[in-house]
Amino acid sequence: MAHYPINLNLNGRTCVVVGGGAVAERKVESLREYGAAVRVVSPAVTPRLAELASDGLIEHVESEYQPRHLDGAFLVIGATDDRETNRRISSDARDRAVLVNIVDDPELCTFFVPASVRRGDLIISVSTSGKSPAMARRLREEIETCYGPEYGLLADLLGSLRAEIKARYDDPAERTRAYNRILDSDALSLLAEGRRDEALEAARKCI
Repeated sequence: MAHYPINLNLNGRTCVVVGGGAVAERKVESLREYGAAVRVVSPAVTPRLAELASDGLIEHVESEYQPRHLDGAFLVIGATDDRETNRRISSDARDRAVLVNIVDDPELCTFFVPASVRRGDLIISVSTSGKSPAMARRLREEIETCYGPEYGLLADLLGSLRAEIKARYDDPAERTRAYNRILDSDALSLLAEGRRDEALEAARKCI
């Protein structure tokens, strides 16, 4: 069965990564990018994770995994190379109603991390519901070539005009038409050329 897509607000939430190797490091960096308070549980960690812990940017619990390490967790990622440990992580998380992802083991997951392209606040995600990460990566690479940084800038511009459009139009359908006029305008190409003020002016003419 396909999985329900959702974007999570991780800002300030405790996210636990069990494991201290290269895969765990990638997961930690991604979680930090979205504002999570990361707790890493592992007897040993990569130099980068050790640096983050030393700088107080993550919490490192220098220990073998124990259920108590999930206390207060919003979600947990299991990134160990021991299947039995991963099974215990998954079971403990489910018992606590905590979201859990076990790397490369879909059967033990309650959520999957999609392949994503980020352009500022614009996030485009691809998921195969855990069936083919390689396919998801390939599609992500194709998306990366199609959507440059200007799309993130356009999302910011539309956000800055949201209150203005809402105040002008009571009818939601009229608001949608205003947004579509902006999307069909020269605003995007102007942003791609670094001409933000002109892009904003072009967008305002569409309102």
